[in-house]
Amino acid sequence: MRDEHAFSTRPITELYTWFAGETEPTSATWAALCRWIAETPAVHARLDALPGRKRQPNIFLAAVRYLGGPTEPGPRFLAWFDEHWPEIERVILARSTQTNEPGRCAVFAPVLASLPQPISLLEVGASAGLTLYPDRYRYRYAGAVEAEITPPTAPADAPLLRCRVTGTPPGDPTYLVVSARAGLDVAPLDPSDPDDARWLRSLVWPGDDEREARLAEALALVGAKPPHLLRGDLTDKLDALLALAAPGTTPVVVNSATLAYLERPERDAFVARVRDAGVHWLSFEGPSVVTSLRGVLPDADAWRSRPHFVVALDGTPLGRAHAHGRWVEWE
Repeated sequence: MRDEHAFSTRPITELYTWFAGETEPTSATWAALCRWIAETPAVHARLDALPGRKRQPNIFLAAVRYLGGPTEPGPRFLAWFDEHWPEIERVILARSTQTNEPGRCAVFAPVLASLPQPISLLEVGASAGLTLYPDRYRYRYAGAVEAEITPPTAPADAPLLRCRVTGTPPGDPTYLVVSARAGLDVAPLDPSDPDDARWLRSLVWPGDDEREARLAEALALVGAKPPHLLRGDLTDKLDALLALAAPGTTPVVVNSATLAYLERPERDAFVARVRDAGVHWLSFEGPSVVTSLRGVLPDADAWRSRPHFVVALDGTPLGRAHAHGRWVEWE
């Protein structure tokens, strides 16, 4: 079900049963509502009629939050659903699941710091650009060695990102310097726009208050000076993004939770183009998304039951991490 294309074809009962299991550890609210939806045929027809990937549970649930709807299952939710369906459908068709999780920077920063400085950071699937600022956040790493790290350009009151660490990080974010940053997205969001910020906050699952607070802080930080974001598809605008690297810097292309939205041949073509471009490539995707990285980490079979992303540099896996950067295990 990690393959985004499954959203186009799987039955609504299966999709929402699956998503109930995904949300259970951190959002009892969404887990309960998803189980109810899976068991309530009265809502299935409308959800099933949504086109393609718009059938993704998370985008429907985010639309509910965005419109201020009830989140408890039962007759009240069903009545609201029936009354507000035209609005719900409008939001779903206009928006996408552009989760822009700044916590991932706790994983990116040590990798970027391991490269020659300064960096030109170029992100595909950038959303509002919140992960283009790994040098502007503070980090608190917990594990065998406790460390609180502030990159040289991060303000003293920068959002604090927490991450549990196992193993030895590839670099020290204390020395991270990003001289240029730019992103590419099919529908870039403006972190300073209240409506775009409202949508991003709606994508956070109920109950994850710390994450929503961190997102709000990141939106305020980045919204004060938004990054340069190109509008377009990574299959035809990649060269324009690469051209924005600053002279005398180390260009790094980064993708996180992005390639799964492409068909397999498109993913492979993107990887080939990045490698041919002669730039560094930081990838943070599900374990089966990048063809060359599937099952290459040690003990891959033992990890199948624990959701995680693979962090890799230039096609070489460096470790596993929580999708939102809450923990990382470096190899």
